Order: sequence, then structure tokens, then C-alpha cells
Amino acid sequence: MGIGILAKPVLYDRLATVSLDQRSTSTSEGSGMSALYAHEVDGAAVFDKLENVTLRSTRQVIGIPGRAKAAGKEGEQAFWQTTVRSQAQIDGQWTDLSYSNEGVSFSRKTGTATNCCGDYKSAGDLDNPDKTVPVQHQGNFFKFPFGVEKKTYQWWDGDLGRATDIQFVREEKLEGLTTYVFRQTIDKGEVAQREVPKGIFGDKTSGNVQASVMYGNIRTLWVEPNTGVLIKGQEQVEKSLSADGYDDVATTLGTIGYSDATVKKNVEDWSSKGALLGFIGGALTPVGIGLGILLIAVGIFLTLGARPGRRTA
Repeated sequence: MGIGILAKPVLYDRLATVSLDQRSTSTSEGSGMSALYAHEVDGAAVFDKLENVTLRSTRQVIGIPGRAKAAGKEGEQAFWQTTVRSQAQIDGQWTDLSYSNEGVSFSRKTGTATNCCGDYKSAGDLDNPDKTVPVQHQGNFFKFPFGVEKKTYQWWDGDLGRATDIQFVREEKLEGLTTYVFRQTIDKGEVAQREVPKGIFGDKTSGNVQASVMYGNIRTLWVEPNTGVLIKGQEQVEKSLSADGYDDVATTLGTIGYSDATVKKNVEDWSSKGALLGFIGGALTPVGIGLGILLIAVGIFLTLGARPGRRTA
């Protein structure tokens, strides 16, 4: 009976905690996309408007335990770094388009951002990837809470710089694994103003022009409900630059999502873990208590049944 009583408050609570020392890599791919490729040719800036190309984003997540420990928060909170390298397939070669680096502190139970440990985001580029600026994160970033509910959560969007609603839409099986599907819709609009080279718009004259950074997205996430881990992610992205007197230029346009290999690996890694956690947090308590009561009853029966024998001995 003890194991049933302790299942939820002890076993489950210990297991339903994210790792401080996380290590993972995921790959997203999209075909038929548009992108802006800024590079140099013979020392001169060139802005190629890529169309109908394949894009690939490789995300690495690394836990940095020292950050949470230094803040005295390692028991409750974690700090993970995520880097994303985006590439386009140009003439059969994977060519770098952009690089980002972001550090996020969050609750080890709920996955909600806490900003305890010096959160930051990349402000650099491929030439200076280490340049960062402080940021205040909101909502969930890497994962959903353990024991996901069929409700609306707040999910961080880096282009907006804030969290917005992400709504539960349905259950769906991925390679036999039941997932909860959530969707975040961000209507396209201006998210920033920026000075950019006129050459981006095809203007041959030198100098910069003030441009609006336009952004919209439909983000769909497939989540393992017991662990809150993302099994699959997909984005329908619309990013562009807009300036008076010029045609808009797409910087990223199209649909990109986790590769089949990434989804398959996630299913393999989290199916059994999710099932075990769900059992411990759910069925194990009544099963353990019931088994305990049964064993006690058997013990009483055997004890009472042995007493007459002792009297006649």
C-alpha cells in the first residue's frame, strides 16, 4: 500500500522534473520556400532573393547547470541554451543564412519562463554569433508542463518578443503515439523598424532605407501529454521587409517542420517514458493501494487461520 500512497507525491514529483544537463538536437526542413540570402562577392554586399528552395534549421539545446546553481535555483529551475542555424540548399550545397543563440531559464515542473538566471538572446549574425542582449521571456518556451491539459497556454515567440495564446485543437497519433496538438496563430503585422541597405530592394544606389519588419506565423506543436515534450513542430512562416517606394522582399516564406527522422526519434525516446510517467501519476496509486490492502487481508487471514492450530499443539 505504501508504494501506492507515495506514487504521486514522491515518485511522480521526482520524475516529473526536467534535466539540468540537457542535450538534444532537432532538424526542421521545408521545401518550396523563399528566403533572403545576404552575402559578399568580391567584397561587395549581395542580396539574393531565393525562391522555391529547400531550407533546413538545426536546433541544439544544451543545459547549463551552473547558471541555475549560481542563482541558488537548481532545485526548482533550469537554464538551457538553444542555438539555431538556418541554411538553404543552393547549387546542391547547404549554405548558412542565419544563426541565433538564446538562453532561457524556466521552471523544471511547468516549463514556464522564470528569468532567474540571466536570460539573453542573440543580437549578432554569422560573423559575430556571440553578441547577445538581455531579454525577459514569457510563457512556455521549450516544453509544456508535465501532465498537459486540453486548454490554452502561453507560448513564447521570438519574433514578437512576447508570449501569445497557443490553443489545444485535437488529439493525433504519430507513429502510434498519442499526442495533443496545439496551434498558435500570429497575424502578419509589423514587429520592428530597421535601417537596411537599399540593395535589399534592388536599388543600385548606396545607403540605407528605413524598413518595416513584417511577420506572421501559424505554429503547430504535437506534444506528448504526460511529459509535455514536443514530438513534432511546424511553422507556416511569413517574414518580409517593407519600405516606401519598393516592393516587399520576403526574408522567409513557406512551411517548415521537424524532419521525419527527428519525429521518429522523438517518438522512440518519449513513448515509453511518457507511458511510465502517466502510469505512476495515475494508475499506480489505486493499483498500489489495492495491492497493499489485498496483502494486508491475506496476512490477517493467514494469522487468524493459524491460531486454532497453536491452541491444539
